[in-house]
Amino acid sequence: MPGDASRRAFLAGLGLSLVASPRLAADTQTPILDAHIHIARQLRAGESIEGMAALALEEMDSFGIERVILGEAPLTAALRRTYNLSQVIAVVQGQPRFGFAAGGDLLNSMLQETPAARVTDEVLRRFTGTAELIASAGAAAFGELAAEHFSSGRGQMPYESSPADHPLLLALADIAARHSMPIELHMEAVPRDMPTPPRAARPPNPLSLREDISAFERLLDHNASARIVWVHAGWDITGQRTVKLMRDLLGRHTNLFMTIKYDHSGNKQTAPFFSDSGRIRPDWIAMLREFPGRFMIGSDQFIGDSTERFAGARRLVDALPADLAGPVANENVRRTYRLGVVASAISFPGTPPASNAKETGVRHHKP
Repeated sequence: MPGDASRRAFLAGLGLSLVASPRLAADTQTPILDAHIHIARQLRAGESIEGMAALALEEMDSFGIERVILGEAPLTAALRRTYNLSQVIAVVQGQPRFGFAAGGDLLNSMLQETPAARVTDEVLRRFTGTAELIASAGAAAFGELAAEHFSSGRGQMPYESSPADHPLLLALADIAARHSMPIELHMEAVPRDMPTPPRAARPPNPLSLREDISAFERLLDHNASARIVWVHAGWDITGQRTVKLMRDLLGRHTNLFMTIKYDHSGNKQTAPFFSDSGRIRPDWIAMLREFPGRFMIGSDQFIGDSTERFAGARRLVDALPADLAGPVANENVRRTYRLGVVASAISFPGTPPASNAKETGVRHHKP
C-alpha cells in the first residue's frame, strides 16, 4: 500500500481474516487486556464492521494488546447510527480476542431522555428488560453510560447529564450485581457547584455545573455487590478528578473500580505522567499500590482514529513498576469484567437501524 492512511482505509473497507494470533512487540512487554475501546465512531463510505475489526487486530498487535472489550459510546436516541450492537456481537462471535460491553446505545438513550422524577413503571420495565437481554447476550459489562459527559464540539455527540443515583442506574446496579457484570460510567468529576471550564464552556455544554460526587456515592452505596467502573482515570476536563478524590472514594467504596486513559487532550494536572518526562507521578504510584486490584487499562481508543490512546496505554504499562504492571495491564480486568461467556445473537427490540455505510469510496483516516 502507498501509505499508512491508505493501508488503514483499505483494511477497514475490505477486511482481513478475523482469526489472528497476538504478536507482542517484544517478549519482555506485559500483554495488555484493554477493557474499553470502540470499534468505530461512525462508519464512512466503503467501511464495514468486519474491516474495522481487522484493523483493530493489526493495531492491537502493534502495541502488544492481547485482547480488547468493544464498548459502546454513550449515545442518545437522536443520534445517527451506522452500525448496531447485533453487528458488533457477530464480530465478537468470530474472534476470541474480542469481548463486548453494551448499554451505551439502548440503555443510555433511555437514561438521558427520562428525568429522574419521571421514571414510570413502563419505562422501568423496558429499561430492565433491555438490560437482561444484554446480559443474556454474553456482554462483559454494561456501558458506557453517562452521568456527566461534555460535547467536544466535534462530530455529533451532545452534552449529556443524568444523576448517578438516577432510578434507572440504581435498577441497573441490582441487575449488574445479579449477573456479576460491572457498569461503566462516564462522569466528569464535579466535587462542588462550579463554572464549566473554559475549554468546554460553549454550546451545547452549560456554563455552570452541579456537584455530582454525592449522587455517585449514593449509587456506590445502593448495592455493594455491584461493581462500578468509573472510566477515564487520568483524563478529565474539569481538572477535578484528582488523586486525592479518587483515593478518598476508593477508600470508602470497595465496589469502585477505574479504567485508565491517557492522551494529549486530557488535563495535564490530573494525568498520570509528568508533562515534561515519561515518568509516572509518585502520587499515582502510591494510589495504585494502595488499591492494586482496582485499576485497569481502558484506553478509549476509537479504531480508525490516531492510535495515540493505544500508545498511551502501552507507555503507561511499560512505565509501571513490575509489581503493578501485571495487575493493571490484564489481571484486574479478568477479575472485574465478566469474561468467558459466549456471545449470543439476540434481537433487541427498538434497536435503531444502522445506516448503510457501504457505498463507493474509502475514508482516509488522519494519522
